[in-house]
Amino acid sequence: MKTLVEAQLDFQFAIQEKGGNCPCCYRWGKINGYQITSTQARGMIWMLQNFPEGDWVDLGKAPPWILRSKSMSTLQHWGLLESKTKGMDEDKRGSGLWRLTPQGYGFIYRQILMPKFAFVFNNKLIKYSKEQVDVIQVLGKKFSYEELMTTTYRGVA
Repeated sequence: MKTLVEAQLDFQFAIQEKGGNCPCCYRWGKINGYQITSTQARGMIWMLQNFPEGDWVDLGKAPPWILRSKSMSTLQHWGLLESKTKGMDEDKRGSGLWRLTPQGYGFIYRQILMPKFAFVFNNKLIKYSKEQVDVIQVLGKKFSYEELMTTTYRGVA
């Protein structure tokens, strides 16, 4: 029989690789590597273009192309968005009111770079990758930054 410390070490190793079940509670766990997606970047630009700076935005009423991604809340791991419900009801993660942070504006305006990956376990940031990206890289080659910044997405599906 393993000691608790041995079981914890085995689990920590497992979640860094392919994932595994906790030997104590049997809950599945894995450290996930998230990237900022083009849809998330476009969603931040939509927020910037349609709401005054500092306004809270109900992402549940966002255009369908944002809602389909269901991942805007992961931007909190880079400090690009913040939730008004943070620390309240854990069952409401990803829903409710969100706003761009100063760092979010800096990223969209190409003033700062962000780590390419945020490694997250149990919705808590573990670490960032050393590799960094800018908003142009995130949007991809098929997008025109200038066009996105001058186009209003209000009502566009």
